[in-house]
Amino acid sequence: MGLFTTLMKSIRTKYGGIFGFQIRSAPFDREAWYHDTFRATVDAIASHGAKAQFQAVVLNKDGRIEKVDRKDPMARLLNERPNDIMTGTEFKYRMIANLETKTTAIAYIDWDGKKPKAIYPVDYANYEIKGIVGGGYAIEFTDYEGVTRALPMECCIVLRKFYNDRLASGDGNDPVYKVLDMSKASDDGFIESLKVSNKVRGILKQKRAMLDLEDVRKGQTSFAERFKDAAENGGVVSVDGMEEFVPLNIEAKNANAAQMQLINARIYTYLRTSEKIVQNCYTEQEGMAWREGKLEPIWNMFAEAVTAAYYTKHERECGNKMIMTGTVMMGLSIQSITQILNTTKETGELTTNERRELLGYPPVEGGDVRQVSLNFVDSEKQNEYQTGGKDNGTAGNDDGEQESNE
Repeated sequence: MGLFTTLMKSIRTKYGGIFGFQIRSAPFDREAWYHDTFRATVDAIASHGAKAQFQAVVLNKDGRIEKVDRKDPMARLLNERPNDIMTGTEFKYRMIANLETKTTAIAYIDWDGKKPKAIYPVDYANYEIKGIVGGGYAIEFTDYEGVTRALPMECCIVLRKFYNDRLASGDGNDPVYKVLDMSKASDDGFIESLKVSNKVRGILKQKRAMLDLEDVRKGQTSFAERFKDAAENGGVVSVDGMEEFVPLNIEAKNANAAQMQLINARIYTYLRTSEKIVQNCYTEQEGMAWREGKLEPIWNMFAEAVTAAYYTKHERECGNKMIMTGTVMMGLSIQSITQILNTTKETGELTTNERRELLGYPPVEGGDVRQVSLNFVDSEKQNEYQTGGKDNGTAGNDDGEQESNE
């Protein structure tokens, strides 16, 4: 937090709304992360989402990729070591997990001149967007220790979901909290009933007439001591003729299976992830549909947020962009993988190492060079390829001389 403290001293914010929008972040309940089904689902989303890799590209005037910059410093930070305490996978996991649990994830880019030096996720309890004296906007946040700090918004990567009512943040996870409360109430009730069932063994009936309450309690205490002694020494409880012990069979009660399944299904639906994805037993079609419907929107959002924070307006206008790409092979069978390899073996879509990766083999040296079959040529140059000369109306004879087609 020393970094953020230094920045806070150099930023002077001013109070004021922005075009009438809500500038404060939505409240969130940290208990959601501590619910087993909710956490398992978020873990599945963040684990799969963190597999994607950032790439810096340059687009041409038609919006197609013209160049891939594999040495870009920001892409390297995001994919390998964004800061001194996180790997690239851990950083991406944390940002996606924050997005799902808080509906807003924030990271700060620490610059060394014009080059990014490190990227830090921001752990906030709440925040506001405020204007900066002199121009621009800042994210003024309060951490979990109650300390308020501010970061220039132009240096922040901001991801938001359920982005409708508020300007500053996503709208929060209020709709799912009632479902989580129902699940928690069921679990708490089961724990309490389990405690009672383990402690209450039965009813002691005392046949003596006109006993006052104190005598009843003494009799109960005496029997409890005899019951405990029997449990530890031999298992036989002695009673006199004026006592009768009636055992009780108290079963711990919990919500039935159908009720719990309905509760969990509502959590899965809210997070747009099926139970099969969480349990890692999905089919090819289910995996690819979930990737397209859940992961790709997150990747697009993440890439756009990095692009906005990393590149200047002029650089973006020149086609510079950060993209996030991940495998489409979620859960593919070996038959499908073999079909892909056979289809692309001569066309050069996949390098040797990419083909080996599909089969689960390690990369080899020199395996990143794309190779294509000479059976395929540019349609505009096919005459040149076939004749060995330029397509200028002439072809070479057996002696290497040019002869006219006329």
